[in-house]
Amino acid sequence: MSEIKAIKLVTGEELVVEITSNEDELVTFKNPVATVMQRRQEGPVLGFMPWMQASNGPFTISKKLTIVICDVAEEVKNGYNQIFGAGIVVPPKDLILG
Repeated sequence: MSEIKAIKLVTGEELVVEITSNEDELVTFKNPVATVMQRRQEGPVLGFMPWMQASNGPFTISKKLTIVICDVAEEVKNGYNQIFGAGIVVPPKDLILG
């Protein structure tokens, strides 16, 4: 089962990926996007840009090249799923009434 995670690489790049395998020394993922901060009138927002544009993956890297692998915030997962997933967006819990 694949999971959407954030990966911080030793190069400083921050990626959002769909991890397909997480073994002892290696992590394999697909659909990577790099995160970038974008300036908007309402303030800075997180955006995505393509990563490794010359390949469709899957990508396998040594865990020695990662600083951290962690869960992503729900709004980041929603944005990622709009691009690569079924387009399903989970509403914030405080908006569910009844």
